[in-house]
Amino acid sequence: MSLGSSPTVPKVASVALMMVGVGLIGMTASELPGIAEQLEAPRWLMGVLGGILIGAGWQSYRPKKLASLMRRLPPWVDLVPAGVMGIVLAKLSDYTRSPEGQMLGLAINDGARVLFGVGIGILLGWVAYESTRRADLPTDSSSH
Repeated sequence: MSLGSSPTVPKVASVALMMVGVGLIGMTASELPGIAEQLEAPRWLMGVLGGILIGAGWQSYRPKKLASLMRRLPPWVDLVPAGVMGIVLAKLSDYTRSPEGQMLGLAINDGARVLFGVGIGILLGWVAYESTRRADLPTDSSSH
């Protein structure tokens, strides 16, 4: 990879980003202490962060031909609708804190915790792999 080229993210890391995003949004469901409660952050913030992670994962996952068609706008513009979607989903989780939605909320929260944990594990594994691979690359000392 040259300095001018943009890094590519493998498909598994893209899927992991989306898993982490879905996990963050899902943990806003029910009254279980999710990340939002542990950080004392508002649920809408977890929604926007989760939405942006889903959008970033989708940006790096989609086929190159589709990406080139959609690349008329800056990449961050794609993340705005994803963040809004995350806020809306986090707001819809209010239903899961009502008495009639508690069972659904517990199931969503439990599943979200698993998705979040697996996604974080995949991302950490990919970062560790990339860091060892980068350390093994020869350096060009003649350019200094």
